[in-house]
Amino acid sequence: MTYDDLIKTYHSQAGIARAFGLSRASVNRWAKTGKVPALRALQFKHEHTPAEARMSRKAMQAEAAKRWAERG
Repeated sequence: MTYDDLIKTYHSQAGIARAFGLSRASVNRWAKTGKVPALRALQFKHEHTPAEARMSRKAMQAEAAKRWAERG
């Protein structure tokens, strides 16, 4: 997965950042280098649409909140 592939899917750096809960600065760094970190590329490969990415991120956030509350 390349940066250009991500832009085709998410249309902007802000769109990529929103979908995966990243900072726009991180995505901007990818644009400058043209490289996407290997682990992020795997994440993008498994979530094909922006909606899938948002649902996955929200599920991970809910699970983290649940674990945090259980520690409480």
